[in-house]
Order: sequence, then C-alpha cells, then structure tokens
Amino acid sequence: MDLEEIREHLGSMEVWVNKAKAWWLETPNLDVEKMARLMVDIGSRLVTVTASRVPEGEFRIIYHWDLQGQLLNFVTLTHQATLPSIMSISPVADWIEREIHDYFAVDFAGRKLPTLVLSEKDPPGIFSWNFLWKGKEGGHA
Repeated sequence: MDLEEIREHLGSMEVWVNKAKAWWLETPNLDVEKMARLMVDIGSRLVTVTASRVPEGEFRIIYHWDLQGQLLNFVTLTHQATLPSIMSISPVADWIEREIHDYFAVDFAGRKLPTLVLSEKDPPGIFSWNFLWKGKEGGHA
C-alpha cells in the first residue's frame, strides 16, 4: 500500500509532506483507531507517540510508525483533551498512552489509565501544572 492509498483509506483531504526524511500527514480529526488498524494490517510498527500542548487548550498528538524502514507520522488534535485509545490495536501504545496521560492529562477513551509515572497522590497533568505554575508570580518548576 502506498502513501496515497493510506491517505485515501483514512479519508484525509490533507497531503503528505516529506520533512527530514520522514512523511507527515496532518489531519486534525484523524480517526486514530482506523489509522492504527490500517497500519498494523499493512505490517507497520508503532515507534512512539508524542504530545504537546497547543494554544487552544488541546494537544497535538503525533503517532510515529515505521513501515518497512520508512517513518510515517500522523498528526492530529485531541478534542476536549481526549482521543480514543489504540492500545487494544497496538499493545505497545499501553505505556505511551499512560505517560501522556500522566504528563498532560490527555484521556485515552476506551481504557483504564493507571498511574505510571506520578505518585498515587498526584493527579495527571504534571507538564500542564509546570506550564501554569511558571506563569505565577514567584513560581518555578
């Protein structure tokens, strides 16, 4: 399956962009479960998932996949700080989703997210706390 077939299968109107020897597809409303099923079905391997806060209070989530030595990156946005979990499709996502939840308070719908990184008494979102705390007078992280 080539890049255009992948894009079409996912129903994306965006175009692939080649940056730094990797392919990027930015689709704010990406069906991440459909993407994960397709990538697993075509023999791709989930490398990692990364997250960053965007000004609108949501998070930019990037799914990084290796397809026969070619890095494919799917960029999407959370909606109300939530995305569906892909852990049942790609079990390697388990640890990654838990870390993103702990650090950013992103919820991955369809699964329980036990604490991974934080102590049991700390609520999720430690990176968000640091972002907010640094803006307070005298605050530092």
